[in-house]
Amino acid sequence: MSGGNCPETPRQKMIGMMYMMLTAMLALNVSGDLLNAFDLVDKSIKSSTKNTEVKNRTAYVDFENANAQNPAKVGEAFATVQKVKQAADDLYEYVRGVKNELVHRADGPEFDEDNYQSKSNQDIAATVMMVENGGAKGEELRSKIGEYKDFLKGIADGNDVLVGALDVMLATKDTVDADKVKVSWQSQNFEHIPLAASMALLSNMQSTVRNAEADVVQYLYSSIDKASFKFNKIEPLIIAKSSYVLQGGSYEADIMLAAYDDTMEPVVNVAGSELRVEAGRGKYVVPASSVGQKKYTADLSIPDPVSGEMLHYNVVGEYEVAQPMVTVAPVKMNAMYRGLDNPLEISAPGISPSDLKVSATGCTLTKQGAIYNARPNKDSKEAVITVAGTVNGKAIRFPQKTFRIYRVPNPTPKLPGTKGGRIPKAQLVTVNGPRAELEDFVFDVKFEVVSFDLTVKQGGFDVTKTSNSSKFTPEQKQMLQKINRGQKFWVENIKVKFPDGSTNSLGTLSLICD
Repeated sequence: MSGGNCPETPRQKMIGMMYMMLTAMLALNVSGDLLNAFDLVDKSIKSSTKNTEVKNRTAYVDFENANAQNPAKVGEAFATVQKVKQAADDLYEYVRGVKNELVHRADGPEFDEDNYQSKSNQDIAATVMMVENGGAKGEELRSKIGEYKDFLKGIADGNDVLVGALDVMLATKDTVDADKVKVSWQSQNFEHIPLAASMALLSNMQSTVRNAEADVVQYLYSSIDKASFKFNKIEPLIIAKSSYVLQGGSYEADIMLAAYDDTMEPVVNVAGSELRVEAGRGKYVVPASSVGQKKYTADLSIPDPVSGEMLHYNVVGEYEVAQPMVTVAPVKMNAMYRGLDNPLEISAPGISPSDLKVSATGCTLTKQGAIYNARPNKDSKEAVITVAGTVNGKAIRFPQKTFRIYRVPNPTPKLPGTKGGRIPKAQLVTVNGPRAELEDFVFDVKFEVVSFDLTVKQGGFDVTKTSNSSKFTPEQKQMLQKINRGQKFWVENIKVKFPDGSTNSLGTLSLICD
């Protein structure tokens, strides 16, 4: 903002100095460099104007919020500020129309204030603003600026500093030169100067319109008694995002001074229940009966100090309930087995499972519900699990966990009902073939017998027949039927297919027909 109500920024001072310098040079012959300088000043003024417009929009939002909270207090000023905005917009757009009219008359309708060619034209501005229709256009612009100034001065009546600043900012008076000859305001801005200079001067008028608007809006806003609520207590307060912080994360808290009135404490309600209030704070205590993310809305109400009407303010709170847990890690038993889905339950206290990212080397991970299944790679000797998470918006990486990878142990060869020794003849003739079972193992693993030999003594010689499946061949079954009680026989060279696809030979089953 500018004027006496607000100090000028360094940028505004620079533009003002450039404006004065260029105005003093208008009587000189216009060179290309000077025209470019006028163009540069014009762009700088437009940029400064845009910054002022951003500040004005913020001020209007502040006004709107204040009016929404307390229309009885702010309503009159809010209505006035809307009129200020309308008046400023109307004059700003009128000046824009003058600029484009000059460009259209000089270069044609396909050009505008941001793109024109006749920058050195010293006749068009004076013709339109001072000659045609007896100079009606220039007088109309001068009149509109004067009306805008008088309107703003009426609002600022009583503030002599602001009224004086508006008189200077929006001055449209005639002057007297060194020879005591009267020089009109129109002549100062449009006579015997290139079009580029007139465009810069018109842009400066638009900037002045916005600066005057800013000063008056600020004046109106400062006239509102924002300290409607009276406080008699101030207390230091720390509000932490979380009291649970993981190593590598960050503890974050807002440290502030909280003001409250202990003679008029707010009424605080959550889910229809009024809370006990101490020192301006509602005490909210709720049992953590179920796990998960929880959200609640609190309504705080306090009487308006002017109207007595209850004002309501809502705030949303969130917290997460987690199950109590303990981690017991078998340091020497971190193991995985090839060919199997090794289930892993992965969690981090204080972090939602949805915020965890799990990756691995040496194995492939698949997720089923809350469980990760790790299947080791064929040739890997160890697998490394990496877990990362997000805590209060910040990524954190946890220490890696390493697992040794083992081959599934050899199973025990069996015939149904026995794993060696005596087998009744009646049972023997009903057996389909040998099996391979893994006893006392943490996984329920199925093995496929792919081949085996049956050896029986016949006529003093060992006779061996081979099956390339898990079942006795017809020829092997005939051999079993001919075995006499007390006679020995062997199931040997039993080859088994493991879960990882490899095969291995097991021990020999030594049996006696009973």
